[in-house]
Amino acid sequence: MPVSPTQSRRRAVLALACAACLAVLFVALDPGQANSAPLTVTVLGQTAETPPASCPGKIVNNVEVTPCRVEGHVTGFQAIADGIARPYEAPYDGKIVAWSITLAKPSSKETATTTNEVGFFNEFLGEPSEARIGILKPVEGTNPPKYTLVRQSPLQVLNAYFGTTPIFALKQPLSVLQGQVVALTVPTWAPMFAFNVSSENTWRGSRLAEHCSSKEDIQNGHPQQGVGKTKTYGCYYSNARLLYTATLVKNPKATETTETETTG
Repeated sequence: MPVSPTQSRRRAVLALACAACLAVLFVALDPGQANSAPLTVTVLGQTAETPPASCPGKIVNNVEVTPCRVEGHVTGFQAIADGIARPYEAPYDGKIVAWSITLAKPSSKETATTTNEVGFFNEFLGEPSEARIGILKPVEGTNPPKYTLVRQSPLQVLNAYFGTTPIFALKQPLSVLQGQVVALTVPTWAPMFAFNVSSENTWRGSRLAEHCSSKEDIQNGHPQQGVGKTKTYGCYYSNARLLYTATLVKNPKATETTETETTG
């Protein structure tokens, strides 16, 4: 997919901001690491290309020709992102030190070509727009799969960030174990949803298998926010993408132990 100069500049600025943010976080996590071996860092959910988030929509002669789609009342994570399987599964023990979310800019006005999308979603799913991340532990042997919420970040109000990709540094990083999943929780709604993308993009949502797609299913959905509680992820969606990432830093103690065992 061609990338415009503006998009390239935005990505460069985002990368620099993320690097500066993480540098501060790494020192805070373990000041001694500043003068020792580099930390291992993985950005969960990051792919070579990020599809644009839906919204605003477009209307021509009272017909919606470009739809605006968001997600709400759900906790979810990609099973496959741009062909990469399990992109939000932690490959090692560590800490989530920051997360980001790519947000569209839905319309807030009624015009000849737009509707008040913000007003509609506020009424249908609640306000303000907000999200958080959570760490999920898979329950072995369950089908459809079940996950237990072991910890989560504070909620972030998103309205002020519409049209951008904010990075939220965590004052208290979230511990995560290898095999656990970093999910996105949306108690109200969030315009971070890309749809009609390739079939190499699928995600799981915290809804029962028979309540996946209707407006009533979405409106009556319940995100997973009770730490220690287990929820069924019975809905499996294709050709769609939840646009968020989580920055994972490998547990320095685990690295030191491995090095000690290796060197004797």
